[in-house]
Amino acid sequence: MESITRYKSMAKAMRHALAKRRINLPHSTCLEIVASQAGFSDWNVLKAACENDLSLSLTVFIEHSRQAEAVRFYEAVFDTSSIAIYSPDNQWIGFDMRVGDSKISVAGSNPRREAEPWRGGPFFPKEKGAVNVILCVTVSNAEDVLQRAVAAGATVRDKLQGSIHGIRGATFFDPFGHIWGIREKTPGHRSRF
Repeated sequence: MESITRYKSMAKAMRHALAKRRINLPHSTCLEIVASQAGFSDWNVLKAACENDLSLSLTVFIEHSRQAEAVRFYEAVFDTSSIAIYSPDNQWIGFDMRVGDSKISVAGSNPRREAEPWRGGPFFPKEKGAVNVILCVTVSNAEDVLQRAVAAGATVRDKLQGSIHGIRGATFFDPFGHIWGIREKTPGHRSRF
C-alpha cells in the first residue's frame, strides 16, 4: 500500500493540474477523488488503511488461461474494476480488484505446478467447492449481487434467505469453483421473500 504522504501528494498534484485548466477544486475534494481512484469509499477509509499496522492479502487461484474470463465475471458481479498483474517477464498472470475496502488478487495457477503436483500448490479448484475457504462479502443488496452472479455464470449454492437476526444472505459457486457468501449490511433490506 502507498503511504499516506504519497496519496496527499497525488491530491495536491491533481489540484494544481486542474487549476491550470481553470478548474478549481478544494484540496479535500481532490483527496476524496484520490481515495476513490485507489478503490476506497472515502478519504477517511483510505487514511485508516494506510495507518493500520496489520493487513491481509488474498489471492484466489483459477485455472491458467481463464484470467480474462475471471476479469469479466468478477467485475460484473461486484461492480468493480481491476488492475492487471504482470510477471517479471511481462506476461499477464492475473489481476487485482477492489471489493469494498478490500483488495483481492486473482491469478491463473502455474501450469507447471499443476502438471507436477509434488511441487505443491497453490492449485485451482478442480470441482465446484473443492476449496477450504468461503469468500464472504457484505453488500447493500444481496439479491442484486446474486442475480448479477447468476447472469455472469455462477451457480446458486444456498438460495437467498434470512437469518434469525433478519440479515439476508446466499452462497454461490463462481465459474472457477470458488464459493462466495454474500450477506446484506442491515436486517430486512428490501426483502421480497
